[in-house]
Amino acid sequence: MKKQWKRAISVILCAVMLCGAAVLPAHAAAEPDEQPSALMRLLYNAGDAAIRAVARGLGNILYTNLPRKYTQDPAFLPGMDAFLSEPAQDAIWSVGYASASLIPDGLFAATPDPETGWRAYIGPDDVFVGGQIVPFGLKNPTWLVDDQRVRVTAMDDGSGRGAVVFASIDAYAITAHDVRAIRKVALELAGAKDLEIASINVSAMHQHSVIDTLGMNGPLIKSIFLNNFRILFGCRPFSGKNKDFMENLHITTARKMIEAVEGMEEGKLFYSEVDGAALEQDFTGDGRYPDVRDTKLRRFRFVPMEGGLPKEGAKETWLVNMAAHCTMLGAGPTTVSGDYPYYIEQAIGEDANFQLIQGAQLDIGTYTRWTPEEEALLTDQYMRCEAYGARIAGLLNGMGGGGEVAPLLNVRHGEYHMQVQNPLHLLLFLSGMIDAVGYRRNLIGHALNLVTETGYMEIGDDLAVVFGPGEIDPILVKGGGMGANEAWTGKDYAFTPMGQMVRGGRDLMTFGLTNDHSGYYLVPNDFKNFLLPGGNEEINTVNPEAATYLLQTFKSLTDWAKAP
Repeated sequence: MKKQWKRAISVILCAVMLCGAAVLPAHAAAEPDEQPSALMRLLYNAGDAAIRAVARGLGNILYTNLPRKYTQDPAFLPGMDAFLSEPAQDAIWSVGYASASLIPDGLFAATPDPETGWRAYIGPDDVFVGGQIVPFGLKNPTWLVDDQRVRVTAMDDGSGRGAVVFASIDAYAITAHDVRAIRKVALELAGAKDLEIASINVSAMHQHSVIDTLGMNGPLIKSIFLNNFRILFGCRPFSGKNKDFMENLHITTARKMIEAVEGMEEGKLFYSEVDGAALEQDFTGDGRYPDVRDTKLRRFRFVPMEGGLPKEGAKETWLVNMAAHCTMLGAGPTTVSGDYPYYIEQAIGEDANFQLIQGAQLDIGTYTRWTPEEEALLTDQYMRCEAYGARIAGLLNGMGGGGEVAPLLNVRHGEYHMQVQNPLHLLLFLSGMIDAVGYRRNLIGHALNLVTETGYMEIGDDLAVVFGPGEIDPILVKGGGMGANEAWTGKDYAFTPMGQMVRGGRDLMTFGLTNDHSGYYLVPNDFKNFLLPGGNEEINTVNPEAATYLLQTFKSLTDWAKAP
């Protein structure tokens, strides 16, 4: 109870919570939070309401150039017009892959440091490391440890409905604004080459150790108070995103998408998985009670074929899905690194093309239990990151060939409009620090709707995917949430898990942080306060009912897929 008193007082007194919080790696399941007494709840809510009122008051005097109405963007792609229930006649998989560094020349020294092998930062002052809001004392990069990359896989089931493209970007987050900028370039290039693309998807790997692609790590105070004048006079607002870096990211990603589509080869697709929960040493942990995770490490393995046999000299492509924050290097480093995905790729080596897409990760992170001998050898966080990457690569290599996946790929996307109720997000959107796709609900005032999207995809006969436009609570996919007797609000939240909405009892996986970063998606009855100390997920949630918006839209897509 004493802990709750301290938290309540902190909420009332500490407006610094407007500065946000960083996601820390999770190592084990958290203990359940004690439900607050009526007095504690009153104090929490009063403090929370006071801070929200200040933020909204500030928001109401800010100028915004967001439109009054929203017209659907041509860069929103709805996907396929019809779902197939079985492969088309003579269908065969075609898959292509491409990858590139997103680090442009001139940001880091060409010659690495002789002792560490790292490259020193020599770029401009307006390039920042993403992943953590820093109100005072900006975080410019210091060293490039390994790389920040984009990896792209293109797939086609041979049905004539077009290719589906997946890009994974080493990034803290990518909003719909930049996703649609990438799509526009890719569609222009595809049109010039007469390529048929049905769906273009961009996922963030969610590293905290990369150059900022979201915008929130820029000059916070200056942005809130000065960006209005810059926007009003047509100047670019202050942001954590560097204009040149983002333009390079857009163009490089789009070109690699086209390269992957043009490079598609015919072959066979195989699927295999390993369940971490069944291993003696699990590889993920949940930091938020209850411990509900997708514990599977999943791998799609494509083998180019020629004459009914694996094509000689051709490289396999592995599209991998797992859920764990890429924060082995910490929540706010100044060194630039791809974190553990980079080291998975290095451990796989030349055996296969590699791409990872995050799952439903909420507060789920890497979990390791090193032996005393390993602890003695792994003397820093980079060595631990490399060892973890090697461990995941070992699990992937040990999966065997896998079961063959029928050449059937269905995908459909749906937009939805979500009210912005978090005052921190409101300020970030209004100030232009984060580029929002949205509009004002009212002629006067700044009641905003955010426009985002989700998607439903079927692969083969037994597998399905939900595209999560942010960080999804696995409970929304799998079920297993808390009832009124445990949940923070003391209420029930009745819903059908998305895994039970899909066609034909398929196994549903999540491609998280895909096509937007519209925050965390929490089960509403366990939503505490926007600005509760330690409530990292609540701080980064646009709306306490965000999950309801997502569930309703996903259901509309699965209902459409089931319709005759």
